[in-house]
Amino acid sequence: MSRPFRIRRLLLPLGWIFGQLARLRRRLYQRGVFRSYKASIPTICVGNIAIGGTGKTPHASYIVNLLSQQHHVAMLSRGYGRKSKGFVLANTTPPEHLTAQLIGDEPLLLHNRFPQLPIAVDGDREHGVQKLQDYDPSIQVIVMDDAYQHLSFTPSVKMVLTEYHRPYFLDYPLPAGRLREFPDAVAAADLVLVTKTDRPDEQVNRTQWRSDLGLRDDQPLFFTCYRYGTPEPVTAPATDIDPSTADVVLLSGIARPQPLEEHLRQHYRCIRHVKFPDHHNYTSLELKELHRLLTEKGTSPKVLFTTEKDWMRLQSENLQKDVSLLPVFIVPIEVDFLTDKEKNEFNHIIEDYVTGDQTTHS
Repeated sequence: MSRPFRIRRLLLPLGWIFGQLARLRRRLYQRGVFRSYKASIPTICVGNIAIGGTGKTPHASYIVNLLSQQHHVAMLSRGYGRKSKGFVLANTTPPEHLTAQLIGDEPLLLHNRFPQLPIAVDGDREHGVQKLQDYDPSIQVIVMDDAYQHLSFTPSVKMVLTEYHRPYFLDYPLPAGRLREFPDAVAAADLVLVTKTDRPDEQVNRTQWRSDLGLRDDQPLFFTCYRYGTPEPVTAPATDIDPSTADVVLLSGIARPQPLEEHLRQHYRCIRHVKFPDHHNYTSLELKELHRLLTEKGTSPKVLFTTEKDWMRLQSENLQKDVSLLPVFIVPIEVDFLTDKEKNEFNHIIEDYVTGDQTTHS
């Protein structure tokens, strides 16, 4: 959420200091003053310079799905919001203990999508990569999310994501804005993706965007959007309800739920949006309040829509009884590119980084 202008103006000096410290830190790593580890296999970093909301998890999922068709892929995340510490491997954790509290909601989501792939969490990327390779020496590539500021690790390819309606060139470092670094930190990226684009291709001025983003000629730029799938029932009470004839309550605990809400209001009778902060840990009291809301008398049945990421947190052991009483549907979200040409170019670039052939993109 953006700060009021008056408060933001007062915080600008602190943002400038924060940005300068981040800039100095990055330069010290670039000049070799601080050590940075590079893995023996290709690693792909899906990152950003803003705090949350740019769509790292759907894009990481897209890349994992792309590469897993030809390569043995693993996924490493820090597991934001988890209660555990150190290295945790989803594949060796008993299913009854594998929760969002243990590995984080986003890694749990990816594990559910790709149960056959090694997926782990570790705040120390070097340690996490080494542990993954010890676990499975046949791993050929590791996809990492949110590691752009983890400068003690050097990925093979670094991509930066920025939102179409909240690009980094209109923002400022913390605490005045939402940036972790000044926009010039994107100079270290190999490619940049503008996410959540809600304009058709012909309305996107790529030349202007490249200029505003401050990109060099050798930094490819791509525009992606979200495709929302048909809501899927995930609890017993939801199986007998047609959501197209029901009143919909949207439950979200994600960074920027507005695009999802707008999509649902266009296709469903969305009567209320219950919002919580990103990575919110739901409580039994909140679910009981949702149950009261959904059972209020009305002419139509009421259902609860939520995201896959929220659903990961709703499955914790202490919530299972309350959740089972609710008619819950999850709304699948997938990444797509504005044009097939862009999609094919992006896919080729990622494949070339994994196979070691970057000559056509240098």
